[in-house]
Parts: sequence; structure tokens; C-alpha cells
Amino acid sequence: MNYLTIILAFVLLQDIPFKPKEEFEVKLDYQFKQRPLGDPNVVRLGETVKEYEQRSSNVVLPYLILNVKMLRLEEEKMRLRVTTNLSDRTLSKKVSSNDVVELDLGFTDDMIDRVTAHEYTLTFSNSAKMPVDKILINVDADGSFFVNGEKRGKF
Repeated sequence: MNYLTIILAFVLLQDIPFKPKEEFEVKLDYQFKQRPLGDPNVVRLGETVKEYEQRSSNVVLPYLILNVKMLRLEEEKMRLRVTTNLSDRTLSKKVSSNDVVELDLGFTDDMIDRVTAHEYTLTFSNSAKMPVDKILINVDADGSFFVNGEKRGKF
């Protein structure tokens, strides 16, 4: 039953058109943060020396937060659902015009190396719970940043 639901959802999401770029605004909040240190008492047997040094390093790395502002919606209130390429549902809430949704994407190096999610889909549903349109945010393996297939920069 779960496989049928997943396949049906995948087919339905394929036909959803992109939200016009005049109806939303994406602003990058590019910060530099130190990676949080994990528990020093945990041993990871499959971890290489390079992975350990990367995980335990105190180097400051680029960190990305996106602020997506809804300039215009089809209805006064709509449901927004944010999913990732890892099938995580990170956010589900009602939004209205001029609302700003903050998406914490994390360290850009992790997205480029495919350690964390690198593709985010913001799906807007109407009051009848039918998907109306979507915004696709993607970071390629070379660091290129795309919104609805349009290149917006490179990390």
C-alpha cells in the first residue's frame, strides 16, 4: 500500500507547474558557521581519517539559509509543504501573501558532496488540498544553485 501511495504522489507531483517567478522571491542568507562537534565518545568504525578530520574540524564553513517570500498566492490562505530529495518533510504549514518562509539548508559543502539533502520542493495546495504549483530549489554537484531550473548562482 505504501508503494502505491508513493508512486501516486510521484506521478501527481510531476504534473504540477512551476510557480511563476513574479509570485515569489528567494533571498540567500549566506553565513559562516563552525560545524558542531559530535560526541567524542562515539566510535565510527567505517569512518576514514579524512571523514573524521572533516567532522571534527573547527574550520568555519559556508552555511545557507533561504528566505522565500510569497508575493502572490492564488487563494488568501494556502497550504505549503516542503519536501527534500531524501523524502523528508521538513515543513507543512498555511501561508498567505507576504509571508516569509525560512528554509535552513545547512552547510553548502554537505549539499555539494551529497551528504545532506540537495533538492527542496515547495508545493502549494489550495483549500481542496489539490497541489496548485511548486517551487523547485536544487544545488548541483558542481555547486550551481537553481530555482525552478533557472541558475541563480554558484557556491
